[in-house]
Amino acid sequence: MKGLCKTDCGMEIEYVPHEFSDGFVYYLPRNLDGTIHNCIFSEEEPDFFDIEADGWDDFCEKHKERLKIDPVDLQGIVDSMLGGWFEPMDLDFMEFIKDGNMFGLKKYVEEELIRSPMPTFAHRSDYRWGEQDDDIGLPTTQGYQLEYLGKIYELMIRLEDAKKCFELQHECTGEPELKKHVEELDKKIQERRNTEKVTEDIPDNLTSEDMRTKIELTELNIRKYVVELFSNNFTELFKKNPTLKEQCQKRRKKDEDTMLNFNENSPIDTVSLGSLAHILKISRGIKRSKFRDTCKICKRSWERNEDIFSENIPKKISCVDKTCFAKQGGFVKNTPIDFVHRIDNISKTRNILSHPRDYDQEMFKIILRETYETCNIINYWMEEFFKNKQSI
Repeated sequence: MKGLCKTDCGMEIEYVPHEFSDGFVYYLPRNLDGTIHNCIFSEEEPDFFDIEADGWDDFCEKHKERLKIDPVDLQGIVDSMLGGWFEPMDLDFMEFIKDGNMFGLKKYVEEELIRSPMPTFAHRSDYRWGEQDDDIGLPTTQGYQLEYLGKIYELMIRLEDAKKCFELQHECTGEPELKKHVEELDKKIQERRNTEKVTEDIPDNLTSEDMRTKIELTELNIRKYVVELFSNNFTELFKKNPTLKEQCQKRRKKDEDTMLNFNENSPIDTVSLGSLAHILKISRGIKRSKFRDTCKICKRSWERNEDIFSENIPKKISCVDKTCFAKQGGFVKNTPIDFVHRIDNISKTRNILSHPRDYDQEMFKIILRETYETCNIINYWMEEFFKNKQSI
């Protein structure tokens, strides 16, 4: 769609439509040769608002390749700009977010994009006006129109639409931060697709026997993961947690008293699913601080109720810094706490299946589906873990 620039620079341009999933259409302004239209009114050259120093006629002549209006019209436009035509978005943007008015916020930004689409214009008030606003998480420090729209889509979990905004902005201005943000969104989009695929892989008529089989297979994978995480060497873990060692020995003794022969490949072959979750939890080395304190080694401090690295056996070690904690002999394994919580939930469902009662059947079905989905999610996560290990 060809027409004159909406910000009245007089240039004839082509507006290329880009439609988003919610029906909004952004018209990207391009010059007739296909390049992005970098409107002269989007720039902040030092002499732009001091045209009278050179004269209105001379300024128009100087920029005749980008300015197709006469000096009188130019003066009227500049006067309106000085009156606040292109005010920064940040302040209004934050007010909408604080009020939780996402619909109003999106409409506000869309109106700006429709009224004056200027993909190269920087809106950030804290850089142009000397005002410091709340950080709204834009990829660059410029505050381009498409950055704001992309951020809104991101907050609304419309990740594909957000990605499109940042890709278009990168095409216009080329900041590497935009490209990096697109890559991060790509990962989130793929993770969401994987999760959706996992949640779809649930039998319609899920039975208790289906669930038991699924949990048993998942437990085998979790045990394999724990063995890999510790390189099948649990000496240090047992030294710091003697009670856990005693539990393993007792269960092994019970197994030996049966007529069955067990092929033991690891010291933790006998531990329960709940114990596996406990091992992973304590091996993270993270605890909630009970009081304010300072590390005796690196002198870094922390507040009460802050997550720190800490252990008491064989000696008390605490630090807010992971590296310092490890250098002092602290025990740290990188396992997401969400992974541990999911194993706990699976263990609870196994207990329900082991002690059948007169449960509410509708609620029971919901629990089975949620647990089956949880098994799928953590199995997928562990599959990725082993793939990454093999590629190293």
